[in-house]
Amino acid sequence: MTQRALTLLVGLTLLLPLVIYFWVWNYYAVNVPKWDDHALKAFLVEYLQAPNWQAKWAALFRQHNEHRIVLTRLLAWWDYALMGSLNFRHLMLAGNLLLVGVIGLWWVLLHRNQKPFYTLLPVPFLWLTLAHWENMYWGMSAVQNFGVVSLLVWTLYLVVSRRLVFFLLALPLAGLTLLTSGNGLLVLPIGALLLLLSKEGKRLVAWLVTSGLYAYLYFSTYQKPAYNPESKATFGALLKGYMAFLGSFAEAFPVKDHLGWSVGLGTVLFLVALSIALTTAFRLLRNRYDQDFSRATDLFCLGTLLFILGTAVIVVNGRAGFGLEVLLTSRYKPYSFLLLLIAYLYIVIPIRGSFLSPYVSGIVLLNAMYSVFSYHYHLVDAFNFRKFQTTNQFNWTYPDKELKPQTDTSLAGNLVAKTPLLYDQWVPLLRAAHRQSFAGNTNGMLQLWESTTFTPQKDALLVSQSTFNSQRLQDSGVYVVLSSRQRYYIYPTYRRRNTNRKQLFLHQQYFAPGYQVEIPHSELEPGRYAVGLAWQQGSRTGVYFSKDSITSVATPQKSIRTNW
Repeated sequence: MTQRALTLLVGLTLLLPLVIYFWVWNYYAVNVPKWDDHALKAFLVEYLQAPNWQAKWAALFRQHNEHRIVLTRLLAWWDYALMGSLNFRHLMLAGNLLLVGVIGLWWVLLHRNQKPFYTLLPVPFLWLTLAHWENMYWGMSAVQNFGVVSLLVWTLYLVVSRRLVFFLLALPLAGLTLLTSGNGLLVLPIGALLLLLSKEGKRLVAWLVTSGLYAYLYFSTYQKPAYNPESKATFGALLKGYMAFLGSFAEAFPVKDHLGWSVGLGTVLFLVALSIALTTAFRLLRNRYDQDFSRATDLFCLGTLLFILGTAVIVVNGRAGFGLEVLLTSRYKPYSFLLLLIAYLYIVIPIRGSFLSPYVSGIVLLNAMYSVFSYHYHLVDAFNFRKFQTTNQFNWTYPDKELKPQTDTSLAGNLVAKTPLLYDQWVPLLRAAHRQSFAGNTNGMLQLWESTTFTPQKDALLVSQSTFNSQRLQDSGVYVVLSSRQRYYIYPTYRRRNTNRKQLFLHQQYFAPGYQVEIPHSELEPGRYAVGLAWQQGSRTGVYFSKDSITSVATPQKSIRTNW
């Protein structure tokens, strides 16, 4: 095979995980705001109605929880200015493209260290997987959590570059990094340390002056949020949580004890990171390098490791109060994968000669296997999350029995792009089923209802079924429909993962039999509700209302203190 043909083959192979990743993203992403996303609507109203540039500046830089999310707000404003409305899918896309930027940097690092093109192959297979599902499908989270990682590693690369123009570019990029997410502030001390080790006195002074200005602007009006519960975890539990954070990539392994494996492999990765950091610091202090870029690579990797380990401390300290399982959440997984990518550099860069190809081929195979595990494991998360988003949107959109969207002519009511969603086709079926019990394609609806159990609890209604075995994806599945004299509510039923590995990988049986959902009374208006089911089967929909009913009582809803 000629070199040109080999390069083409490698390029096409590199595109494979990229195409799969964005195809899956497009399949499940919906233009629906989640939680903090609603703050972007408030920002746009404040920004667009601001009387002067000082007020616009204040809206843009206003604190959001413990963060300054200037980049997210800028992208939201640009999307509104260019498209005439805010579309949260566009924010998701922007965040996912920022994630891809890390792959480009790894190619630069490998190329500058004289590694052939095919050594990049393992990176996208490991980096682009459905393990990132929560960031992938959440507009603000995508820009913030993917953006801070990509911006920080590029900033560190530019900081240690020998070229002055790159260092000058790193100064504003560092500002953008810390204005993307709170842990982006780590770029300031880490950058200073790398310049100190580089013995770049003039650049260090410029960096310290710029860092001081950034820190002053960031903290001059900063107020500590008071919404995190106090952690009562012991030191041992915190240490376990720290290792679970670092090893959270292992959650997708086809094993029973996901937390245990994450803790175990996180401990291994921590020791690997510690070994790399210590040996790298020793080499930097001795300053004996055959190639100048080898030194820059060591500086970059040391800085990135400090960023990962420091972020782990911040997250574990701030989130341990919610329980250690929270540290495996999808939002934090980029740091675990980034640690693996640093380890890969220290495996592949020192290899010379004929050993390189089999090492890389073996790593590609392992990463491709992991990618398969990840997509199979986290598909259920993406499936359930889409249903959570669409049904939430229905319950906000239709506040009365007329099933007509609220007429809101205000600026705030018309900021978000109108996007057709699944429930649009349900409106006539809900009306008809409420009058005559059945509507739509109702084959099997009665049997489905009879096998579903409704269990009233003190604070919630528990709905469960143990035999439903459909493997249809996207919007397909069973939904709970509640109807009072005033309005309708729709809630999704959630599926569990199939733990039978043979059925999962050989027969694509993603879901275990059955479904379940717990509907809190605090989310319902007090009153009596007729209970029914909606069953989406591809493009076919059936709705059934029984003669049974439940009573929802007034339950105080827990409030979360915010600063936005």
